[in-house]
Amino acid sequence: MRKGGPARSLPAFSQGIERTASTSGGAASRGYVAGMSARVDLVALHAEEYAAGRTPRVVPTTPARYLSLDGAGQVHGDLFLEQALELSALLRDLRARARRETGKDFRLPPLEALLGVPRAPGVEVDPRCAVPWKLLLRIPAFVRSSDLAALAGERAGNGHGPASPRIEELREGRCIQALHLGSFAGVPGTVDRLRRAAADQDLAVRGRLHQVWLSDPARTSAEKHRTVVRLPVKAR
Repeated sequence: MRKGGPARSLPAFSQGIERTASTSGGAASRGYVAGMSARVDLVALHAEEYAAGRTPRVVPTTPARYLSLDGAGQVHGDLFLEQALELSALLRDLRARARRETGKDFRLPPLEALLGVPRAPGVEVDPRCAVPWKLLLRIPAFVRSSDLAALAGERAGNGHGPASPRIEELREGRCIQALHLGSFAGVPGTVDRLRRAAADQDLAVRGRLHQVWLSDPARTSAEKHRTVVRLPVKAR
């Protein structure tokens, strides 16, 4: 939770990730336009990828498109939360643009992030040090790179928004994941459990640590955070 000043909520968590993950319809959102198609709920469409318990399990993941932003620092620190809030605000503007121009709508997704050094030989994250991150917000196919370029230009001209957001595709394939309860300081322990569970199934971990926030990191105290911790795997 941020220290100093009133806490701000990530827009994706305004109604709770549990509602986002468990429903695909519901009442029309504020700003709904008559004749607009039903909202796309990417979490509901890919529910298996967002389900996790304390026991590690292997899940198949599909290629996913994300609005992303790179940075580095303390996970859950001020810069991390500021960038997450800025990226979420940008996504809200992209959603409004899609509504106006295409009549299509989507639910705001939970915050995700890739953590650790890209293309490193192993998955190593030290909570005591600055951690490279790629913040991620999952988006549907009808959100286009041209929309982002136009909107980013407008916001930059007005002195608002992150400087270098991108739209990119993530292909992780098979992964092993588990629910993590508590602060980021305890994530290495969950990573170790995932490594051991993967080895028991004759699998090796690869790629970057992938974390999905099921509770709002901007408003929830660290000891109450609920996240999915995911590692891509391959056959040994």
